[in-house]
Amino acid sequence: MPQQPMFFCEVFDVWGIDFMGPFPASLGYLYILLAVDYVSKWVEAIPTRTNDSRVVA
Repeated sequence: MPQQPMFFCEVFDVWGIDFMGPFPASLGYLYILLAVDYVSKWVEAIPTRTNDSRVVA
């Protein structure tokens, strides 16, 4: 049986990023930018007023 290479991901190597919403406005914020590290399960949630690329950049 041939050996297969094993790939290891380190913490903060692989992220999932997405917007949630729109929600009812709170202080003008309608959306949440959510980022999750797949390895450590670390979550960052940031309220935003829009859901476009300018928020992420």
